[in-house]
Amino acid sequence: MPDFKNRVLSFFLVGIMLVFILLALIVGGLVHYTIKEKRVQSYLHDLELVAVAVRGNDQELLKKQLIMAEKDLHGKLVYLSPEGKVLAQTDREEQPVPRQPLQGLDGYKKDVLVSAKYMDRLLYTLPVKEDSSGNLRGYVQLIIPEQVANQTERTVWLSLSLGFLLSLVIVLFISIRVLDRIVKPVEEATSTAKELARGNFKARTYEYKGDVGELNFSLNVLARNLEKMTKSYESQQDRLKTLIENMGSGLILIDSDGYINIVNKAFKEIFREYTDSWSGHLFHEVFPYKEIKEIVEDTFIMETNIRKQVVLPIHIERKNFDVYSAPVLNSLGKLRGMVLVFHDITELKKLEQMRKDFVANVSHELKTPVTSLKGFAETLLDGADGNPEIRKKFLTIIWKESDRLQHLIQDLLDLSKVEQGFSLNLQKVNLSAIVEEVIVMLETKAKEKEITLKYSVEGDTAIEGDAPRLKQVFINLINNSLNYTPKGGRVTIRLKESSEKVTFSVSDTGIGIQKEEISRIFERFYRVDKARSRNSGGTGLGLAIVKHLIEAHHGRIHVKSKPGEGSTFTLVFRKEFVE
Repeated sequence: MPDFKNRVLSFFLVGIMLVFILLALIVGGLVHYTIKEKRVQSYLHDLELVAVAVRGNDQELLKKQLIMAEKDLHGKLVYLSPEGKVLAQTDREEQPVPRQPLQGLDGYKKDVLVSAKYMDRLLYTLPVKEDSSGNLRGYVQLIIPEQVANQTERTVWLSLSLGFLLSLVIVLFISIRVLDRIVKPVEEATSTAKELARGNFKARTYEYKGDVGELNFSLNVLARNLEKMTKSYESQQDRLKTLIENMGSGLILIDSDGYINIVNKAFKEIFREYTDSWSGHLFHEVFPYKEIKEIVEDTFIMETNIRKQVVLPIHIERKNFDVYSAPVLNSLGKLRGMVLVFHDITELKKLEQMRKDFVANVSHELKTPVTSLKGFAETLLDGADGNPEIRKKFLTIIWKESDRLQHLIQDLLDLSKVEQGFSLNLQKVNLSAIVEEVIVMLETKAKEKEITLKYSVEGDTAIEGDAPRLKQVFINLINNSLNYTPKGGRVTIRLKESSEKVTFSVSDTGIGIQKEEISRIFERFYRVDKARSRNSGGTGLGLAIVKHLIEAHHGRIHVKSKPGEGSTFTLVFRKEFVE
C-alpha cells in the first residue's frame, strides 16, 4: 500500500512543480520585460537631462551634470561628437570608453535611445540635436556595467525565488496533509479488503468522516455480513458433516467428473481398510465391486434415483446391502454429482431368515405330534380300541405326544416372555440350594442311563437373582448334559465363589459339539443331534431360553466342547445385581 501513496504523492509533486515552473517562467518573463523597460525609461530620462545641458555649450556645467548623473546612474557618461570623438566624460577611468563608442548606431537615423553591449558593459546612446534647427550636435552615452544594470532584476528574481520556494513548501505541506487524509483511509480500506480476500472476515477498518469514510463504513458492513454468512455457512457445514459422519448408513459423494469427494465414517467401518484412500480417486479405479460401478454409471446416465439390493463379499463375510443412489442437481437442473448410500441389511436378512426358519421349525415341531395324535386317534376310532393292549399302547403314545406338544407350547411362551422383556423377582438366593433341588429332580433319569453325577461347591454361592428362573436355567443345562451323554457316562456340576462373582459349570462326557456349531446352539429350534433331541423330548428352545435368562441376570455364558469328548457350559453371575 505504500506504493499507492508514493505514486499519488509523486503525481501531486510533479503536478505542483510543473505548475510552479510554468508560473515562474511567466512571472519571470514579465518581470524581466518590465524591469528592462523601466530601466531603459529611467536611463532615457537621465540622458535627456544631460542632453539639455549639452545644448547650453557650458563645458563646466556639462561636466558637473555628467558627474551628478553618473552618481545617480552608477555608470560612466560620455559626450561624443557626431563623429564619435569624446568631447567630455566623467573621471571614472575604470570604465573605459569603447574604441568604437558609436558601435550599434550604424544606419541610425531616429531620435531614440539605442542600447548596445560592449564586453561586460551596456551602452545606452542618445542623439543630441539643436533645438531650432534639429541638427545633430553629438551623442550622450551611458556606459554601465551589466552587473550593475541587472542588480535590480537579480534582487527581484531572488525575492521571487524565495517567495516561490516558500510557497512551494507551504503548498507541498498542505498537499501532503490533504493527501494523507485521502490516501490513509484508502490504504486502510485496501488492507482490510486484502484480509477479507484471504478469508479473515474479522478484519475491520477505522471509519473516517466525510466521503472517504463512507468507503470504510461500507467495507466494515460488508465484513460483518461476510463474517455472519461465513459463520452460518460453517455452522451448516459442521452440522452436515456431523450428520454425514454419524449417520448409521455408509455414504459416498461423487462429483460430476467421477471423483470421490466424501466417504463417511460408517462406510469406512463397514468396508474397513478398503476405503482408507478412496477420497480424491475416480470411482471406477477404487470400487472393487462390479455391481456398485454399474449403479453409479446408471445414475450418471439416467440422472434418476436407483435402489438395488446387493450381496458383497467383505473379507470372509458376505453382507447384504440396500443401495440407494441419487443424482445431485443444481438450480438449473445440471448434474453436479451423485450420492451413494449403503444400508447394511445383513442382520435384517438374518432375522428374516430366522423368522422363516422359526415358522418352518414351529410348523414342523407342531406337525409331528399333531400328526401322531390324529393318526392314533383315527386308528382307535376305526376299532383298535377292542384290543386292550393295542389301545393302551396307542393311548400311551398319544399321551407322550400331547405332553411333548405341551412342552413345546410352554417353551414358546417362555421364550416369547423373555424376548419381549420381563421383570425379575430379585431376592437373595443360594445357588447351591437351587442346584441341589435340580439334581434331586434329575437323579432318577441319571440312574436310568447309568450316568454318574458329581457335584461340588466352593465358598458362598449366594447372589441376587430370580430363583424360579435360575432353576429353569439349571434344569435345561443339566438335563441337556444327561440327554447327550451316553450310557455309563459322567456329568460333573461345580459351583465356585471368586471375589465378586459365582461360577456355575456343568461338564459331560457326551457327544460334544462341532466348533462351527457352537455359535448356533443358542438359536431357536437348533439341535446338535436332532434325532437324539426329539427322542428325549427336547423342543430345541431350551438353550435359547437359557441365554435370555442369563442375560437378564447380567451374567455370561461360555461353551467349550470337543466332538466325542463332551461339553462344558459355564455361567458367571455377579453377587450383587447391577442395572
